[in-house]
Amino acid sequence: MRRVFFVMMLALMPAVVWGQKASELIYTDARELMLINQGFDNTELYYSRLPVDMKEVTRQAVWDLGLNSAGLAIRFSTDAKAIGAKWTLLNNFNMAHMAGTGIRGIDLYFLDENDTWHFIGTAQPNGKESSNLFVRNMSGQMRDYMAYLPLYDGVTCVEIGVDSSAVIGMPRSNLLTKGSRKPILFYGTSITQGGCASRPGMIYTSIISRERQQEVINLGFSGNARMDKSMAEIVARVDAEQYVLDCLPNCTTQILRDSAYYFITYLADKHPDKPIFMVENVIFSYTLVDVKSRNDLIEKNEYWRQLYKRLRKEGYRNLRYIPAKNLTGKDYEGSVDGAHQTDLGFFRMAKIFLRYLKK
Repeated sequence: MRRVFFVMMLALMPAVVWGQKASELIYTDARELMLINQGFDNTELYYSRLPVDMKEVTRQAVWDLGLNSAGLAIRFSTDAKAIGAKWTLLNNFNMAHMAGTGIRGIDLYFLDENDTWHFIGTAQPNGKESSNLFVRNMSGQMRDYMAYLPLYDGVTCVEIGVDSSAVIGMPRSNLLTKGSRKPILFYGTSITQGGCASRPGMIYTSIISRERQQEVINLGFSGNARMDKSMAEIVARVDAEQYVLDCLPNCTTQILRDSAYYFITYLADKHPDKPIFMVENVIFSYTLVDVKSRNDLIEKNEYWRQLYKRLRKEGYRNLRYIPAKNLTGKDYEGSVDGAHQTDLGFFRMAKIFLRYLKK
């Protein structure tokens, strides 16, 4: 009986200890801190990704996905000994092949004395109105922090909690702050949006952002990166340092024939001096044996490659090309389902992209 009681107490301990700690913190509305990696100020929700004036001309599926907070992060500084978060989810969404901490959770990083970002912990979601702790028992040293918001859900409210003796405010370091340098913009699919990272900070846009100390705008739309004309206008509105188009998994060859030339030339004409990277369709592991899918993928990548050559001949010298070879590694072990990336897959993709991106 004593053993059963002990096991029950162990099972309950995280909820009791962490819940009490989170509830004892003093919370600050994250709108009083710094939001980074957002391409537009005129969004429908404070933590969404698309400009509200484009709502009527954007496909409904794209608009709804734009309400997800993928890639967005809160920058702040504090001398807290414990840090937590409270947040209200838009949908309290769930998927079988992706961890809830990636879909709906928030994870936290700190900046060390060598200007390197380190992961600390994840505030695990526990309902539509979630509350949880990132970390506790710290020394109380003043540090800079960054909290990444949910990937496949939206948030209507976010609060950052610290112990009662701590102060919290805007970041003290200028590294990776809003407007400190022009951002990189990624337009892409469910993979770009973050499917299926274990937590928000592990998607390739966020890895690249930390590595380069630069904002990266994530315009990933699960199943819907089809190079719509409205999206060409939205992407072109952002005055980015460079643009990356990683949208082929959502495009058939016919969609590319219908839309790719307009999309790319529109963007290139608006930003003739900015690098625009055309990324091939990543090689999905199941195409090793699925003959139809393999042939479709080969056809798409070949069309994409020929379009790149054509556009370069037409004078679009700012275009760059990223082939699919080794984009997720040589062993095909980087995905959860043959297509959507795990943390390993995202890490590998980020490393390849970093080789190509302009310094």
